[in-house]
Amino acid sequence: MATASDAAEGSWAQRPPLPARALSAGFDQLVRRGLRGVWVRGQLPAGGCIWAANHHSWWDGFLASAVLGRLHRRAALLMDGDNLGDYRFLAPVGVIPVDRPRRALQALRQGRVLVIYPEAELRPAGPLGELAPGAAWLARRAPAPVLPVAVRVVARGHQYPEALIDIGPACPPDRLRAELADRLAGLDAALAAGDPREPVPGFVRLIAGRPSWDERIDRWSRLARRGR
Repeated sequence: MATASDAAEGSWAQRPPLPARALSAGFDQLVRRGLRGVWVRGQLPAGGCIWAANHHSWWDGFLASAVLGRLHRRAALLMDGDNLGDYRFLAPVGVIPVDRPRRALQALRQGRVLVIYPEAELRPAGPLGELAPGAAWLARRAPAPVLPVAVRVVARGHQYPEALIDIGPACPPDRLRAELADRLAGLDAALAAGDPREPVPGFVRLIAGRPSWDERIDRWSRLARRGR
């Protein structure tokens, strides 16, 4: 028999509570004001899945939240318990301590996107580090597909940094490190080969951020010419 708590949990899973919506909106604004934009390649499957990404930037968690919000997907994020103690206010947006695997499994079974950084620490931008086994363990236990997600936040040919997120197709859990390393290397190669003032081919801008000073000047000039 369903209980009142079961009904409340089902309602919560369908619509985020007000504190979660407020925090998510704040993260979206942070990304929009701090970056020139966010470009994405790839798609998420329906239902619960694991967003397994490299962790080479301060922006990573905020980017995941903002992107998933724009895609109308509920997020959950695994965070080290020591760090979470200082950021308890993040609990409404689905932050889960790494020592609570049952809560992570529950989030996946509710259809949420579980964001995990299997390098287990913030690392310098560069090649992928060694991966902890947590993502593979969760993928098998839920069960849920695990997606290799390559992320770069880079200063290119404009005033503000740009974020690029390459979402790969689901891969076998034991192939995660190889697939994520290949995807990250491919993203780095595309950034190195492309025109720094043009979008990277194959990526679509999902979130518009702050234009460069010269872009704003060009926009004002076009408007002035139209007004003549």
